[in-house]
Amino acid sequence: MADFSYTPKFHHFAWVDNIDRCEAGGTNGFNIRFETIENDLHGVSTVVAQIGTELDRLNARVPIVPRTVTASFAPTLQPIQVQGAGAWALQNSGNAVAPTSAPPAGVMALALPDRVTLTSVRVRGRGAAPSGQNTAFFLDRVSVADGAVQKVVSFDTRTVPLDTELALAPAEVNVVDLANYRYVISANSGVGTTSAPVTLVAFQITYTNP
Repeated sequence: MADFSYTPKFHHFAWVDNIDRCEAGGTNGFNIRFETIENDLHGVSTVVAQIGTELDRLNARVPIVPRTVTASFAPTLQPIQVQGAGAWALQNSGNAVAPTSAPPAGVMALALPDRVTLTSVRVRGRGAAPSGQNTAFFLDRVSVADGAVQKVVSFDTRTVPLDTELALAPAEVNVVDLANYRYVISANSGVGTTSAPVTLVAFQITYTNP
């Protein structure tokens, strides 16, 4: 950081009653005194302007973090070993499609910032499971100490259709704690239909910064 300093030039020498005469000129006159004070003020103004320029430069280097952020994650779901379940068919785009051969089940890790507070979840996608079936989602945190699972939220498309934002009720589990937990989201669905299979495009997590 730049070094700023200023040394005043004006030093007051007190007049003595009945001895000193008030003069305009001379080394102790009003003119030289006020000119020195004026020069001091100009010098201070210059240094203040330099400080302001330096502060602007420093502030420009610090990115402003938005209070509320929505992060989008590609649904690159890894197969879950569940009897009778299949895997989501992953496309080059990162979309996940329910296959017609078996109901898919998958899980993926979420890279969330530490200490933020989760406020809502939205699954972007299209399609629908066959009649009588649905697509379910589970957002969990897992203890790194013993692997114990705590539910943050779970829902399915019967009550929360795709592309619908689900607000999270305030709770301690909504505060991300990376020192003690890792975070995962999983998705299970009925088999894919040939005409409009369930296609997951993105998991969107909205959070507020501390």
